[in-house]
Amino acid sequence: MSDIIYSTAHRPVKAVERALTPQQRNVEWLVATVVFILSLTLYVATMCRTVYWWDTGELAANAKVLGIAHRPGFPLYILIGRLFGMMPFGDFFYRINFFSALSGAASLALLAHLSLRLHARQSRDALRESFAAVVLASLAIAGTFTFWMQSVRAEVYAPTLACIAVMLTCAERFDADHRAAGRWLCLAGLVAGLGMGLHNATVASVMPALFLFAVTIAVRDRVPLRWWAYATICLAIGLSVTAYLPIRAAQNPPLNWGWLAIDPAPRWAGVVGQDSWMTMMTGSLSGWTDRMRQCLILLYDQWGLGLLIFVALGFIAFLSRVRRWAMLLLGAAVGNVAVTALLATEFSDTNADVHGYLLPSLAVMGLFVAAGFVQALSLLRAVAQRLPTARMRPILVGTSSALVGFLALAPVVINAPFCNLVSHRLAYVFGAESTLHLKPNAVVILKGANWDFVLRGLQYCDEWRPDVRVINRDLLPSAWYRQWAKDRYPGLGIERIPADDDGLELDRWAQELAAEGVPVYWEFTEIDLEMVNHLLPAGHLFEVTGEPTTLEPSSVEHQEEFERNSLFYGDIERIRFDYDAQMVYVAGLYRAGIYYEARGYYDRARELIRRALSFNSSSSEPDGSRQRLPSGLWLGLRTTRPGPWLDRAAVDDPPSAP
Repeated sequence: MSDIIYSTAHRPVKAVERALTPQQRNVEWLVATVVFILSLTLYVATMCRTVYWWDTGELAANAKVLGIAHRPGFPLYILIGRLFGMMPFGDFFYRINFFSALSGAASLALLAHLSLRLHARQSRDALRESFAAVVLASLAIAGTFTFWMQSVRAEVYAPTLACIAVMLTCAERFDADHRAAGRWLCLAGLVAGLGMGLHNATVASVMPALFLFAVTIAVRDRVPLRWWAYATICLAIGLSVTAYLPIRAAQNPPLNWGWLAIDPAPRWAGVVGQDSWMTMMTGSLSGWTDRMRQCLILLYDQWGLGLLIFVALGFIAFLSRVRRWAMLLLGAAVGNVAVTALLATEFSDTNADVHGYLLPSLAVMGLFVAAGFVQALSLLRAVAQRLPTARMRPILVGTSSALVGFLALAPVVINAPFCNLVSHRLAYVFGAESTLHLKPNAVVILKGANWDFVLRGLQYCDEWRPDVRVINRDLLPSAWYRQWAKDRYPGLGIERIPADDDGLELDRWAQELAAEGVPVYWEFTEIDLEMVNHLLPAGHLFEVTGEPTTLEPSSVEHQEEFERNSLFYGDIERIRFDYDAQMVYVAGLYRAGIYYEARGYYDRARELIRRALSFNSSSSEPDGSRQRLPSGLWLGLRTTRPGPWLDRAAVDDPPSAP
């Protein structure tokens, strides 16, 4: 069997497809189906039902209106997301979050199928022996924080991994059956081009390894050069999905990130990440290698020492039996880590984007885990046969198998509190509380993308407060964003702000709007101290006044009532398992403390800052226990959950636009 498969000579007839029996091929699909059903059940049961932090709201909003998302635009994701949004079940957020769940489950099923086909190259009995091993390895991958979190919320990374899994499957068929090699090469090229319309950097990170592997196999099997030309055409066809960006931009959609007909505008430079590559070229080698080390630490944290032993064991098995595949998978993982280290300008082990970038490396390690499980089971069987008494054999096999099962299921148990988003409403409630009591046709000026994206998702997908006009002051100095804001919100006088200014002139513009009778609300940060006399607390935001205003004790009391009864500030149990909510919680309290200190309310300022800082303290819970997050934070909050500030029905049923 091995001579048939691994011969470096030209193989006219004896291919892996013909070497496998029909029963073995049935087992492949049976295992893939089992993995798909189990993982899809897990992800749908824990899937977020509404908006989540960061890109979820922005991607969902663009899918709803067929807009253009932040670079690189994600054209294929927007188009497929719109199709899922038209399905006849749930609301829009449920449907587009389901797209990620389906993509994650499909990726695991394809990887399980690929794993079994590679194991089948060892012996005719390998498929039967590796059934449980592959299922357990798939559950281990599914339960990691990186994979699970990307599969339960609207994001581009799970669909991108599905494309990469298809490319790996094509590579295996290209390797196995030379008679159909050209067709598999063309399919791989088409999927690679389409994948660039999802997350191009992640797909590009594994393509060099796949290309070198394909060249090696093509030389071995003498694949005609015309098939490479056909594959290139298929790649171009797949890449043509990016034509959506200029075509849709010409129609002036409600959301259009950087594709306006002005100069300068990011457009194609944003798609290819020109400024990011320039930053990389000027970066230091030591900084890049340090980020690579951090990526490796993050991957280590996903598995733990126990499963990493099986990763090493599986890699050794690949080297000894399918060396080309060992080199392909290792090259894909190295390329993926290297590109991630280049792109991750703000590296954090809680950064969801960094986790998403590393999905291909995690998938590769999962394939090695499956091979390691197979080797461990084979070794156990061999040892059991050598035991002096037959009674000891089932004890040894049962105990060892239980240990393997425990290691495989451990990620699911550990990460469930963080990745089970079925009841997660923090982002939704935060956005709702921010805007529910705002005056009609208010202008909200935010700093940064997180809050902005949450409100976009609520406005465009749930039609929550569509009258509110949201301005991101971090983007306002950009010519394309200023033009978009002027077109989207005419009459606000945005042209009065100097193009290169995001500071004092913007403050004055907001104050002038307030003096003209326009309700303006501001996200207060540490750099806004010069503006405190023009701000009054208004829930999570601050209302801008046209003239300096005294902060009355009644306003402070009203704000204290809001905080006591806030659904967001009160949901400490959920916040302690949500990294993004922690940042919002801490930043909100800390910045409010700075505001009240500048206003002369020192006792209140100290209390707010103390609450913010206590979130990272090592103090114990009231019962003496303390809980450690994977990021290493000790949570020591003693805050009791207050009653509701918002009527739950009001949060669930947004008010109509004035």
